[in-house]
Amino acid sequence: MNIIDKRNALASNRSRSYRRRARSAIRNIAIHHSATTSGSAEAFARYHVNELGWPGIGYHYVVDRDGSISRCHDLEVVSYHVGNSNSHAVGICMVGDFRNQSLPDVQRRATLNLTRYLMDELNIPVDNVWGHIEFPGYSWKPCPSISMQSFRNWLREEGATLSNRPAQSPTYVAGVRQRSILSRGDQGDDIRALQERLEELGFHPGPIDGIFGRQTADAVMRFQRTASITVDGIVGPQTRVALRDFESTIEPPEHASPTDEPDEREEMYLSETRRMLRFIQPMMRGRDVQEVQQKVGATVDGIFGPETEERVRQFQRSERITVDGIVGPQTWRALDRVEQSYGVSYQRLLSVQTPFLRGSDVKQVQEALGITTDGIYGPMTAQAVRSFQRREAITVDGIVGPQTWRRLFG
Repeated sequence: MNIIDKRNALASNRSRSYRRRARSAIRNIAIHHSATTSGSAEAFARYHVNELGWPGIGYHYVVDRDGSISRCHDLEVVSYHVGNSNSHAVGICMVGDFRNQSLPDVQRRATLNLTRYLMDELNIPVDNVWGHIEFPGYSWKPCPSISMQSFRNWLREEGATLSNRPAQSPTYVAGVRQRSILSRGDQGDDIRALQERLEELGFHPGPIDGIFGRQTADAVMRFQRTASITVDGIVGPQTRVALRDFESTIEPPEHASPTDEPDEREEMYLSETRRMLRFIQPMMRGRDVQEVQQKVGATVDGIFGPETEERVRQFQRSERITVDGIVGPQTWRALDRVEQSYGVSYQRLLSVQTPFLRGSDVKQVQEALGITTDGIYGPMTAQAVRSFQRREAITVDGIVGPQTWRRLFG
């Protein structure tokens, strides 16, 4: 690795300094992109210090597009780059705007090598290497705008050279007929049309070049996740229909920048102390998982698995918030709001399951609907719920989530 030590050469604030920590406190490595087409450790440091008044540059390392690495801080320095997680994270920033630029292999390789070195040095597992967007409070900030799952997969490949990645042709074949299935490596006018639609919907597939490459595949997966359909990066009949009918109701997110400046949303997140819960391997466990499972109607076993993720998605859909299956600050606040606001206590998402859900909350719903009160949430109860939802002009799904509960008991 070509690491250049710039710890004593970058701009710094004479009257302020970052606090320090023990190396044992470091639990995560944070991957960023600068969201600028060019830049350097020197430029970022000047802006952070002179414009924002920070003690120094916000990143521990900056990886240039030519693969050279600038070391900016000791690992023990708690710099500014991921809000409330700064105390236990090391920040690596790759120069570039990967919303519309490709990530050069030499830069990718340097970042992977640096990350592997830090994982060994700090005893950090690969599942604790997160993109900026994956940290609590930053689900609205698509940084580093690359697939972090792919990045972690590359980290798992010891000594990976990335030479097995399919090469992209500099041109595409014009006039290719409309194919029923599109996947990585395909080229043609139908790929260009796909990219244009993804760009129109705000999923930023990179250059509109008619080539189904890494960035296009990542954009397709992000779209599939948002549309709550199978996430495989392949455009088949299901994805085509979803692309045709999709209407974005989510406010376009603020993108990351080398400043990491807070806005009004981030201020709400700064007091968030609960951890982000998501489906990863090994699966997350704990009382906070149990709390979520109880409220969303999942099996309460304290293990955040596929069923819990799906129930979280249902809850998010009913609350009209970002549907990603991840319990971050936005979803935590929605869960808290449900618990605190209703005169009749909301406990969990109610739907037809096998075995049928039973309980006093089911009886409350049945009483409010004026149907047989047996405390069992079966098809008849679901049908009555759908009829109620239709009358109330709300989402008709036969599921009692927060919105339906409010209408029943508000």
